[in-house]
Amino acid sequence: MTKVSVIIPCFNAEDFVGEAIESALKQTISDLEVIVVDDASTDGSRGIISAKAKEDSRVVPIFLERNVGPAAARNVAWTRLTGTWVTLLDADDLFLPDRLERLVSFAETQSADVVADNLSIRHFGDDTHLAAAFPQITTDEILRVDRAFFFQNVWTGPQKYGMGILKPLFRAKFVKEHFISYDERYRIGEDMLFYMSSILSDAKYFLLGDCLYVYRKRAESISNAGEHIFTTLAAICGEVLSTDQRLTSEDRKHLTAGRRGMLQYFHWRQLRTLRRQGDKIGFLSYIIKRPSSLFFMIRMSLAWRLNRG
Repeated sequence: MTKVSVIIPCFNAEDFVGEAIESALKQTISDLEVIVVDDASTDGSRGIISAKAKEDSRVVPIFLERNVGPAAARNVAWTRLTGTWVTLLDADDLFLPDRLERLVSFAETQSADVVADNLSIRHFGDDTHLAAAFPQITTDEILRVDRAFFFQNVWTGPQKYGMGILKPLFRAKFVKEHFISYDERYRIGEDMLFYMSSILSDAKYFLLGDCLYVYRKRAESISNAGEHIFTTLAAICGEVLSTDQRLTSEDRKHLTAGRRGMLQYFHWRQLRTLRRQGDKIGFLSYIIKRPSSLFFMIRMSLAWRLNRG
C-alpha cells in the first residue's frame, strides 16, 4: 500500500499541469502515487501527462473519453488509489516540497482523519506570496476544526476565503468507511460539500497555520467563472440544510448565516453591475424586488470607505 495518493484533476491544462505533477513528485516523502485524471482535454494535456508517466512510474494517468466534470473526475481517482492518505492538487497549483511529509507526520502523531494547511495565495506566473487564505491563523499555529469553526467559516465575507478552498489530507479509510464522495451534480463547490460531509461524519480535523500549498489565481479558472459561483454555493448550503439530519441547531444557525451572506453578496454584485452600466431602470427594478440588497450595498460602501481611511 502507498503512503500518499495525490489526485490531480485536469482539463485543458497544458500550460501548467506539468508543473503541478513535478511539485508532487519532488516531495520529501517519496512513497506516493500521483493520479492524474484527464477529463477529456482537447489541448496537449494528455501528451504531457503521458510523458510524465513514462519518466516516473509513480504517475498514474487516467484518460476519460468524455468530459464529466471535476467532481466525477475526483471520484474516478478514488476508485483507483492505493494510498493510506489522500490529498488533492489542482492542476494549476503547486505543493511546497515538504508539504506531504509534514502533514502526514502530524496526522499520524495526532491520529487525525483530516489535516489541512493554510494556502499561499499568489498570482499565476508570479512566485510572490500575496496573502494567506486564512490570515487569522498564524504560522506555526495549530487549530482543531470543530463543527462550529467549520460552519462559521463556510462563508467569511466578500473578498475572503471559506473552508471550501482548502486542500486537506484525508485518511482514506475514514472517507471510505463513511461513504463520502463528490456530488457529481456540481462543477463548482464540490470540494466544500465533500469537506462538509467529513465534518458531519465527526472527522478529527486539524488546520495548520503554515502555508504549504500554493494557490495560483487565474482569471479564467473555473472557480472564478462568474456570478453563479455564489448562487451555486448558496444552493448547496440550502440543500444540506433541507436534507442532512446530522446538523445540530447550532450548525444550522451558522450555515444559514453563511448562505444568506453568499446571496447578499451575489445581489450586491448584480446591483453594482447595473449601476456601472448606467441602467437606472434595471437598478430600481432590482431594488424593488429585493430591497434588502440596497441595505447590503450601503453597508458595503460604508465598509469600503472606512477601510480606505
